[in-house]
Order: sequence, then structure tokens, then C-alpha cells
Amino acid sequence: MQKSDIAIPPKDLDLLQTVLDAWCAQHRIPRKEATAEAKILINEYKRGTRSQIKLIDALIDGTKH
Repeated sequence: MQKSDIAIPPKDLDLLQTVLDAWCAQHRIPRKEATAEAKILINEYKRGTRSQIKLIDALIDGTKH
């Protein structure tokens, strides 16, 4: 299995979904339209980030225009 194909355990998937759901609610965007944000979270997860706060920070940094 390649590093890019890592499996996400259910507990970690719940964490990523919780962060994404909170982000979407705060920014009033439908979750199905938050593909860029989901990619940011998955990439951070692959880098080893498991902290909710650090995941949120990554979204903030990754979505600045």
C-alpha cells in the first residue's frame, strides 16, 4: 500500500468529519461543496496531524486567499 493510500480508522474519520462539519457550519457552506477543505484535512492527516486544533489551523491556512 502506498502512503497516499493509507486507510483512515473510524475514530480518525470521525475526527475529520467533525472538523469538516464544524467548518462548513461556521462558513455556511454545504459539506458536499467543501471538497477543497476535505482535501486539506486528508493531506494534514497523511502528514500525521491528529489534533483537532491543528486540523482547524490547517484549514485556516489552506483557505486564505
